[in-house]
Amino acid sequence: MAGKQENENRILTDFSIFKWMSFIPGETSVDDISVMKFDGSTTNLFLKNLPAEYFSPCYTLQFVTKGGFQASINNQDYNLQANDGYLIIPDFFMRRLEPTSEHMELYVMSISRKFMMEMNLQFPLALISHVYIHPVWHMSAQKIQGVIHYFDLLREVIETQNRTATMYLVNSFFHFLAGDIANTKQNVPSFSRNEEITGRFLHLVDAHCDRHHNLDWYAEQLCLTTRYVANTVKETLGMTASSCIEFALTRRAKTLLCTTTLSIQEIADRLGFQNQSHFGTFFKRHTDLSPAAFRKKL
Repeated sequence: MAGKQENENRILTDFSIFKWMSFIPGETSVDDISVMKFDGSTTNLFLKNLPAEYFSPCYTLQFVTKGGFQASINNQDYNLQANDGYLIIPDFFMRRLEPTSEHMELYVMSISRKFMMEMNLQFPLALISHVYIHPVWHMSAQKIQGVIHYFDLLREVIETQNRTATMYLVNSFFHFLAGDIANTKQNVPSFSRNEEITGRFLHLVDAHCDRHHNLDWYAEQLCLTTRYVANTVKETLGMTASSCIEFALTRRAKTLLCTTTLSIQEIADRLGFQNQSHFGTFFKRHTDLSPAAFRKKL
């Protein structure tokens, strides 16, 4: 099991064999931010080395500039073609990308939770809502050229190790994407107030579910009543807000069990459970397996 975990960690975090790659050292399982370009043989190698199934360890933006591939995000299948982009968040369940054409070119940006949380107050709401409800969108050829321009700038700024400048540029990039999504009518539906509230709620859950398990806390952060948030999320997603929190916790637990050597007790502590027993009961209720049995199956 340990060998498999080490191998999957390497696949998920070591991109040094590819070009256009830069890191700012961080404290997380992946460095704070990286920008990459894959084309030709590097694209095939990248896709081949991804695990067949895995939980995303970070925020990842991908843009297809040539070719296409099929992606499965949280068990939903998507067929991405040139000028398509998508954003996945930590703990999303992914399956290996399958190319649908011989020649592919991808631009990829990976960002840690730590880096993203530092930008939290400025994160555009339109993009938050889109990530959780419509993770894939189509861009014009002109906007894709803008994406490539941003990647050029980011690569140069990241290499200077100037974290503040990098953060400002990434924040600007997110607003660029949010503006494109908001202005695209043909492929991306407009956002209702319910969708925006639900997107903000889910973003808070992703950032804080390891310390706050109660819906009341999230409603307070949104300056809304608990009942209003519960009704809004239920109407928008068809599932309860409490289930969203539990689902995020379960995904986070699975990720830690799959990709770290932390003990069950350490994982219980990290996820805000009173003790290992409470964590075990919660995990088994949602997976039909104890944490130890789940890890043993890997």
